[in-house]
Formats: sequence, structure tokens, C-alpha cells
Amino acid sequence: MAEHIHAYADTELAYTANLDDARLRLRAFVELHRPDVGTEPIAGQLAACARLWDQAGPNDTGRAWERLWKAFPRLLVVLAGTTTAQARTAVADLRLAAEEQPVLADMLAAVPAGAARLEDLLQRGPAAPIWHPLAGTDRGARGWAEL
Repeated sequence: MAEHIHAYADTELAYTANLDDARLRLRAFVELHRPDVGTEPIAGQLAACARLWDQAGPNDTGRAWERLWKAFPRLLVVLAGTTTAQARTAVADLRLAAEEQPVLADMLAAVPAGAARLEDLLQRGPAAPIWHPLAGTDRGARGWAEL
């Protein structure tokens, strides 16, 4: 019998977006990062999401999450109480964590994921180019729907 793996995000967000004259239903797991804790707990949550993403479906067909969602939810890390420099360091550390874990790296190559400062989120909103991708070579900031 297959092991059932659960990921418990701080919250799950469901949002309907208007992108290029099309309405899209977007979902995201949102994790809150507190600077006094370091990035290890968030890296652990991302790894739990990767295990959920990789978990085989019933009778080893497809993936288990496909029974819940059309697409795996995006992964958004909100960096609370961080300076711009601390945010850069946290994003770099999360990218390093992904490089160390092949399943996490595979998931981040397939699932949009990014991190943004809470202060930027409150001042500029989630659609502003404040989200820094957790994978890929293009590290430029973008809105959450463009991750």
C-alpha cells in the first residue's frame, strides 16, 4: 500500500485571474516565513509539497494530487519582517535547498514558486513584480500569476 503524504501549508489561496482575455482559476499554497526562524522550516515545507507532488495516484496511475486539482497549486513564500537584503538571502537559501533535493528541484521546475516580502505585498499588491522565482535561470521579479 502506498504511503500517503500530506503537506500542510499555512494557507491555501484560490483566485480567479484575468490574464490575456482569459479567466484562469489559480491556486497557491502560501507559507509565512519569519526571519528569526531561518529558512529550514520553509525548506522542509517545500520538501513536503514536493513529496505530495511526486506521490503516485491510485494503482500507481498519475499523481495523487490530480484527484484534487487540475494543476498543482503554486508555492508562495511570504517573507515577514525582512529587509531587502534578508529577502535576497532567504531566496538564495531556498534555491540551495532545492538543489540538494532532486524531487524538490523537479517539482520547482514544473510548479510556479516564488517568494516576496510581506511589506512589498501590502504596499504594492500580489500582482506587482515583487515575487522572486525559487527555480530557473530568470530571477527577475514578477507578479504571482506570472511565476
